[in-house]
Amino acid sequence: MRKSWEKKSQIVDSYSGRIQKSSLVIFFDFTGVDAQAMTKLRADMKGAEGEVLVGKNTLFYRAFMNTVVADHREVLTGPTAFAFAYKDPVKVAKVLFDFVKEIDKDKPLSKIKGAYMQGRFLKPAEVQALAELPPKEVLVSKLMGAIQGPIYALVMALKSAPQKLVLTLKAIEEKKS
Repeated sequence: MRKSWEKKSQIVDSYSGRIQKSSLVIFFDFTGVDAQAMTKLRADMKGAEGEVLVGKNTLFYRAFMNTVVADHREVLTGPTAFAFAYKDPVKVAKVLFDFVKEIDKDKPLSKIKGAYMQGRFLKPAEVQALAELPPKEVLVSKLMGAIQGPIYALVMALKSAPQKLVLTLKAIEEKKS
């Protein structure tokens, strides 16, 4: 095997490992983005526990060969960068969507080509919806409130029954005396 093929095989394996490790991969067009903006995006992604990679589309296509992205070859044409989310996909989607809005305020979705999440291919509008979700902490607190609401109502109903009985008995006692 030639050395260049070995090197390409190692790169594809590295990309495949990142894909398996990540919870979300967003494909976006980085045309017109200068190096300084891309460096800032990489730093922001690192803070959101993500990573931005730029590489050859053919090598990324080989890495995505056994996924649904293989059916969406059009996302891997032209200048394409890849944002990987290793922990919270919402944080990475928010960082990328804010970055894309800075680049193209009128049509930010034109820069996002799609995404791959948990075996599904996501369209740009779905990536936007993911980016607009509230943070995980807010969602958890809303869930806890929804769970606690009926329990609190039940406790208050059970607590009020003996109180009503005592008040009724006291009213009867006062009426008789």
